[in-house]
Amino acid sequence: MKILDIYINGFGKFHGRNLTFHDGINIVYGKNEAGKSTIHTFIRSMLFGIERQRGRASRNDLYSRFEPWENSGTYEGQIRVEHKEHIYRIERTFQKNKKEFKVVDETAGKEIEPTKAFLDDLLCGLSETSYINTISIGQLKKCY
Repeated sequence: MKILDIYINGFGKFHGRNLTFHDGINIVYGKNEAGKSTIHTFIRSMLFGIERQRGRASRNDLYSRFEPWENSGTYEGQIRVEHKEHIYRIERTFQKNKKEFKVVDETAGKEIEPTKAFLDDLLCGLSETSYINTISIGQLKKCY
């Protein structure tokens, strides 16, 4: 699977933002607070979803940290990927009362049922944990 582009329509500081990726390694860089971690978390959330925790845990969970800063009517986006000579568009709405998840095969021009088997094939069998530990290189954390 190769990520082609993303469209962020309400995620953290971003609203109405497009980002295109190219063949090879892509590096997202910028100054502090530019939104690098937001883009990183957006891609992960588009591929694996994002859930709001319950109770006290919801204060600092990923869902709450990346709720849109402005225009909170939209908490959603799209990611386009290429896999086995097809281009798929994954669309997600993260709002707790309006969650949606849709996969469109743009090559065939039809919506695909996002079954576990299809998603496992699309993600090459990677679980979210495997993705975090191997493919996705995030910000370094200090160890004490």
